[in-house]
Amino acid sequence: MKKRKERILVLEDDRTSRRLICGILEKIGYDVLECSEGRDAIHIALMNPPKVIVVDVILPDMQGTQVVEQLLEHDCCKYTKPIFLTGILSNKEQANNRKFLFDIEGNRYRALPKPVKKSIFLKLVAQAVEESEVERLADIKEAAIQEEKQRAERAARLDAKAEERRKSLESVFEETCNGDSEDIPWYESESADR
Repeated sequence: MKKRKERILVLEDDRTSRRLICGILEKIGYDVLECSEGRDAIHIALMNPPKVIVVDVILPDMQGTQVVEQLLEHDCCKYTKPIFLTGILSNKEQANNRKFLFDIEGNRYRALPKPVKKSIFLKLVAQAVEESEVERLADIKEAAIQEEKQRAERAARLDAKAEERRKSLESVFEETCNGDSEDIPWYESESADR
């Protein structure tokens, strides 16, 4: 199957879970990168920015939230959308959490309880990829609008300078022509002598 251009980074310390998730994503055509530690994930993501990062909340070397916060500080990863996998949601939270969001340290993220349901997982991944692309395209459009606005402002300034210069030259011309009413006999005198 042809690979999609959408890159997904899977950060999961449990090898079996990581391989299962990667296999599901690769099977439908995503370009999948994987790692088991947060520091490795940061390095990989900065070198190959993903559209989505699937992150385990609890990792051996750092918290998944720390990984996401560090990645989102970099322009190359500003469109990367996190999806957290966690075993820390209680059964009650899972039952009440139909939108699959939860708060970590004051930030709201997509989250799925472990074990992950394949259909819900793939739906969230697709939504995150779409959201990432929509934000990227909106920024491109905004940059183009700003560039066009700056171009129009530059053109208006140049037009104003040209108009100012024209008026200045016109004024000099009028002063030259109106200041002295005496005719200048340039070529007439030479032609009259011949």
